[in-house]
Amino acid sequence: MAASLKESRKIAVGRNGAPISDAMDAAEAFVGSLALDSKTALRMRLLTEEVLEMLRGMLEDFSGLFWLESDGRECRICIDGSAEVDIAAERSLVAVSSDGKNASVRGFTAKLTRFVQHHKVYLQRLNTLMSLGAGVGAEDYLYIGATHPSFEMTNVLWSMNDYKSFLFDEANAGEQVAADRDELEKSILGNLADDIQVGVKEDRVRITVIRKL
Repeated sequence: MAASLKESRKIAVGRNGAPISDAMDAAEAFVGSLALDSKTALRMRLLTEEVLEMLRGMLEDFSGLFWLESDGRECRICIDGSAEVDIAAERSLVAVSSDGKNASVRGFTAKLTRFVQHHKVYLQRLNTLMSLGAGVGAEDYLYIGATHPSFEMTNVLWSMNDYKSFLFDEANAGEQVAADRDELEKSILGNLADDIQVGVKEDRVRITVIRKL
């Protein structure tokens, strides 16, 4: 019989939300309530700190809810809300990434943050490429090429596990892939999370960071 779902207190975050410290306090209390071993509890706290640091970089554009949940088999750090970024700026950023000139965005967390902020235009680009039967370039793989193959049915647009599969597929070897593989391996999120999923439904985006217990 599956364990019942436990949830932490949900904290409003974003432009008019509570301070990031309130979200960390709620997460700390929840992790403490799970009676985890010390190593797992520490990893959950480190993951939460990294997720909140990522969220801190989106506060001007994002508003939503932050919480943790657990079913006894895994613990999930969740952010659900909407990102409101100027559409012209979104299209400009996608155009730059499509040309492979996104060197100013460094680090796995920074790239994930940008994807969340600009997911609407990335999704439009993906739908256009699919409708044309076109392939995608390696320079797009974080945003386009490593998207979940069944996202239309699952609302999972991107997952870290798919991203890892792309990075470590020797068929995709190259200088940029090697650099991004190195970034992922140095990332706290990349090392401690069992998966990260970014889902979209209408105008909302959900980030779920998963750690198996």
